[in-house]
Amino acid sequence: MLTSTAAAGELLTLDQRRGPPNMVSALTSWIDANGQASVEKVEAGANTLGFAPVQSGRPYELDTGALWLRFNAVVQNPQTRWKLELPQAGVDKVALYYRDSLGRWVVQQAGDSLPMSAWPQPGRHPVFSLSHEVGLVVPYYLRIEHARVPFSTLPRILGDEQLATSRQLEDLWLGAYFGLAALATLLALINAMAYRDWGFATYALHVATITGAQAAVTGVAGLYWWPQWPELNNVAIVLLRLGAAASALLFVRTIAKPKRFSRALDWFILALIGLLPTIALIDAAFPTIDSFALIHILLVAGIAVLMMVVGVSLFEGDRHARWIVLGFSPVLLAALFPILRNAGVLPTGFLTQHALMLGSALEAPILFYGLLRRVTQRRESETRATALRTTDPLTGLGSAKLLLGRLRQALRTAERYQQPCALLVVNLSNLPSLQQQHGRETGDRAMVLAAACIRAAAQPTDTVARVGDSFFALLMEGPMSSDSVTQVATKILAGGLRPSRKLPEADPLLFHIAVGYVAESARLGPNQAQACLERMVQAVKDMNDGSRKAIRLTHL
Repeated sequence: MLTSTAAAGELLTLDQRRGPPNMVSALTSWIDANGQASVEKVEAGANTLGFAPVQSGRPYELDTGALWLRFNAVVQNPQTRWKLELPQAGVDKVALYYRDSLGRWVVQQAGDSLPMSAWPQPGRHPVFSLSHEVGLVVPYYLRIEHARVPFSTLPRILGDEQLATSRQLEDLWLGAYFGLAALATLLALINAMAYRDWGFATYALHVATITGAQAAVTGVAGLYWWPQWPELNNVAIVLLRLGAAASALLFVRTIAKPKRFSRALDWFILALIGLLPTIALIDAAFPTIDSFALIHILLVAGIAVLMMVVGVSLFEGDRHARWIVLGFSPVLLAALFPILRNAGVLPTGFLTQHALMLGSALEAPILFYGLLRRVTQRRESETRATALRTTDPLTGLGSAKLLLGRLRQALRTAERYQQPCALLVVNLSNLPSLQQQHGRETGDRAMVLAAACIRAAAQPTDTVARVGDSFFALLMEGPMSSDSVTQVATKILAGGLRPSRKLPEADPLLFHIAVGYVAESARLGPNQAQACLERMVQAVKDMNDGSRKAIRLTHL
């Protein structure tokens, strides 16, 4: 034991009153290149194998080998149970060895290659119990296997209470993240069905895949989703990460529509969307260093293509592209940390493990808000387009198409239920003179004033429409008499004769009004609506024969 102690670093004294010990100065490391050395061999050759002091942040390229970490510790306080934690999820296999007071090996194992039932303490990352024998200097050996990705995480020693507090905090913010992600996915699906919008559907797919990738990377999936199927851990990390990249490209393609400016770019995006999960499945079946390198090349290519599409959309003036840029910026920045870690440039740390989670937490609400604005603006455009088909843009009255539809229904009701109706066609007869004297703008203002005058004389159930350059129509339905219809026409005529300050020289509005009354005994069918309107328009045109009579009754 004295020989083993001499080969290690500083002795760790475990005492709750001193707080968590600093392990950097106590750890020494050695890489077993072929991964075949047993713990007995490592213990026997502690002074000859070449254990060296650990450097914080140094990445170890293990591949098929194993990293051995060694330290000595002595427990001074019997009231505290000490744990060794390796704060990194996704490690292939970790084993802790030490001898008890009788010289027997105590072995604990954990890692992604083992089912959760084989772990000494189930969790997102490995936690082992240290010896609780007081006053005994114990050499510990930690064996780590971690293929394809450089390993740089150092273990830490915590008391039971400290470990419980740390886990509670982690569970709190992880629960908040996954809860918000699930809510965002659900709301996106609801909006996708409500608005029949593929943008929300692809957004829901993107949030779901990136959330699943984070669940796999952080160990949540291995702990709760498939605790007894460890073979899914590494497969899920690669597949869900590439799936998240593919869904991001699909989302951007749906929103930005790159086909508008380049069919070749659109086909390249589709090919990349299909290639990403395909490579992930091939890597799951035949994991190699080369396939892992290809995965990172494809991820970088996906990021570059995504930025290209968004950049072209911005250049083309797409007003929705800025929300895509703003939403994806934190994710694209965060994606650099794990990529650089896997390349051995950055050591494992908080940002390399959780940067994507933080980035996606910022991304989700920004993209959701951008999608809501996109859908709202699209629906407003559709509403305006629909309204323009039935509304006159100058006066805000109904169109001739709307009037004909209402007139057919009124004639059908009159024929079936013997209910009278009336159709008034009003001509602003002095419109040409107003335009000639004061210009087109004054003529438009006069038309708006004429529309307001006719609407003021109508009832809420009546239909007022513009049916020509200077012609308006008023359809009246319900119980009425020919005298009451004439009174409405007189009211319109009188309203136009009132001087208006909104016209130059307070010019009046001069109307010619043709009144058509359909009595209960009339036999006009709905198919005669167009003919009725044409006869009424012609009747009011005929009033420009110099006659001073401004109201004329016409038989329908």
